[in-house]
Amino acid sequence: MNFQLLLTFGILAVSIALLLSDRLRADLVALLTVIALGLTGILTSQEVFSGFSRSAVITILAIFILAEGLRRTGVTEQVGNVLLRVAGTRESWLVVVVMLAGAFLSLFMNNIAAASVLLPAVSGAGRKAGVNPARLLLPLAFATILGGMATLLTTTNIVVSTLLRDRGVAGYGLLDFAPLGLVIVAVGIAYMAWVGRLLLPAQWPVDYLEKERQAEEDLVGVYRLDERLFRVRVPVGSA
Repeated sequence: MNFQLLLTFGILAVSIALLLSDRLRADLVALLTVIALGLTGILTSQEVFSGFSRSAVITILAIFILAEGLRRTGVTEQVGNVLLRVAGTRESWLVVVVMLAGAFLSLFMNNIAAASVLLPAVSGAGRKAGVNPARLLLPLAFATILGGMATLLTTTNIVVSTLLRDRGVAGYGLLDFAPLGLVIVAVGIAYMAWVGRLLLPAQWPVDYLEKERQAEEDLVGVYRLDERLFRVRVPVGSA
């Protein structure tokens, strides 16, 4: 085993340790890993920068731009209202509807972006229904992962397909994963609706309601609503 191989394993071990420790963001750890591999001579300068021009990176970047556009235009809020209207306030139905929405979106976009689009909508729907957000967000995460397996547009499938094309092999088509992936989606949603949701955390996060209250107070301060809103009492018989 030569020195470069040992050094590569050492850099990867440090990267994994940083990811597990949550001391740095995952994207920053990945960037530092590439820089370390370049500075140690394991990768050439061309190899270091070649990843930024890959179609996988550009595709994922474009998906995040789309997700942010949907959020800013209020689409996510409307989605939350639709979820609540369809599922009502029953937790079991909310779990099913949230997972169906997450799996459906991740069929056509990256699973991380699908979760990003639905996260504020699901949080809002859960808050209005009085359901612990963790009991909806975890099923959402599972659903987007399962849905992403059914098409090419999830991160790992894009990367693998790109690597195949780089080596002169035909890449995967958009729906090559669908026959098996859709079956896994159906089984996953059924399991979470009947069994999995019973294992989800029942208690609300200790500081969740406090953070919600602080967020409302921050909005009051930003828009100076306390200077423009007044409360008056109208006694009986006044006209």
